[in-house]
Amino acid sequence: MSRYLTPVITSVAALAFFVVFALFAGDFWVSTVATRAMIIGITALSLTMLASMTGLVSFAQAAVAAVAGYTVALLSVNTSGMGIALPLPVAVIAALAAGSLAGLLVGFIALRSAGIYLLMITLALSMSWFYFVSQNTTVFNGFDGVNGVRPPQAFGIDFSNKKAFFALTVACSAACIAFCGWLERTPLGSAFHGLRNAPQRMAALGHDTARLRLVAFTMSGLIASVGGTLNVWYSGQVSPGSTDIHAAVALLIVAVVGGMRRSMGAFVGAIFFVLLENFASLLVGRDRFNLVIGAAFVLIVFCLPGGLISLSRLPSLRFSFLGRHAPTPLVQTTKETS
Repeated sequence: MSRYLTPVITSVAALAFFVVFALFAGDFWVSTVATRAMIIGITALSLTMLASMTGLVSFAQAAVAAVAGYTVALLSVNTSGMGIALPLPVAVIAALAAGSLAGLLVGFIALRSAGIYLLMITLALSMSWFYFVSQNTTVFNGFDGVNGVRPPQAFGIDFSNKKAFFALTVACSAACIAFCGWLERTPLGSAFHGLRNAPQRMAALGHDTARLRLVAFTMSGLIASVGGTLNVWYSGQVSPGSTDIHAAVALLIVAVVGGMRRSMGAFVGAIFFVLLENFASLLVGRDRFNLVIGAAFVLIVFCLPGGLISLSRLPSLRFSFLGRHAPTPLVQTTKETS
């Protein structure tokens, strides 16, 4: 019985925490820290889901999120005068579909690659999208991007209210986490794990490994699209800066720092990143922020290979530099037998 009660109790406790937090925390903590961390966490979750289930690591998730962001911005009212305004449900569905298709396209182009070659191909795709939107002023408004996009009003709620928008991001985060948890327990999730651990054996058993990879990239694109859409409503604009190399690397740092083996790791990493971004710059200056985040990244990877989320298993934690109980690698290597 406790097996089924534990997730329910955890969910209720988390919901109660967010309600109390929204009621008593100031606008800085609700909007600047918590809401932004949730949005980054959703986008990082798309990378975590792809890596933990299939062993594939992509640098293109920020670009996929930006595709959804540009779509919803161009199909909404904006002060840049770009695109055409459509009803909110149509704009949101179009954004999610565009991001999912972008994920599918990334997976198709990188279909036969793995390891460092997959990273380089997805990084090249991300940079291609960056330069395309930067130089296209007719549709994407070049470096200026699409500005003046307001959060929606739906179900009688004005999501321009910071606490209402925070509630929206919490709901979307919970839905994405629940989706990943459900997917991992399905036969498709088992097939993804097989693809990660023994791709040759999966192919020998008759599984279409190429199709599995495409489905995984498409699903991760859908999750990234949620983050990209929320980010446009949060910041009120989308520009090429949301898909440059800094955004791609930052997303990978968030996922690794939080922990790529569990869904919550993406959000733990996002909270750490946002807190460091807001407060470290006060100590060392904005120009040296990258030095601080780089040092923190190296320290966490060295001491906590499982990410900050592994602190939840503190009694059994062993530091890798002690040479004991090093965690199993994210991508399992299974000896194939004929």
